[in-house]
Amino acid sequence: MLDAKYRWNMGERPQQASMAVSTDGSSVVIRPRIDPVARPFHTLTDADWDAAWEQPMQSLITDLQAAFDGGARRIVVVVATTGMSGGAQYAHSAATSEAARVLVKSAARQWGAHGITVNAVALAPSAMLDSPEVAGPTSIAPAALDHADPLALIEFLCSEASGDVTGQTFVVDGGVWM
Repeated sequence: MLDAKYRWNMGERPQQASMAVSTDGSSVVIRPRIDPVARPFHTLTDADWDAAWEQPMQSLITDLQAAFDGGARRIVVVVATTGMSGGAQYAHSAATSEAARVLVKSAARQWGAHGITVNAVALAPSAMLDSPEVAGPTSIAPAALDHADPLALIEFLCSEASGDVTGQTFVVDGGVWM
């Protein structure tokens, strides 16, 4: 959960993309809409792919452009680790998360010359998906920690202190994905 500075609840699984802007406009946190519902890959229609992948990506591109045009110096995009490992019945969600990470890297490369950092924070499937057990394990071992709160990391990435860090993906899942 982000504090009142951002007025946004990380615990919600939004059906629409969420963008939180700091009160001074210097930092933006974007959470693309990632379809949390398990759907067998072979049953996905063109309309399903459009809703689960193409529309969220278009929205993310628009949000990134708005953050740049609005003068943000720190941009953080929140994704699911499912994009890094794949997930049974979550191909559509994995594709969205991984494509978002590629956009983060590309934006970071292009906008670094303007003093703008762009990073991703990847959360555990349990924080992003309705049925993470269906996606399958992302590790053969259990999580090393019993909690995974991304707030402190996101706040650091939104601060001026993070000015030398860009184009990176930081995993906050309690040590599941190592």
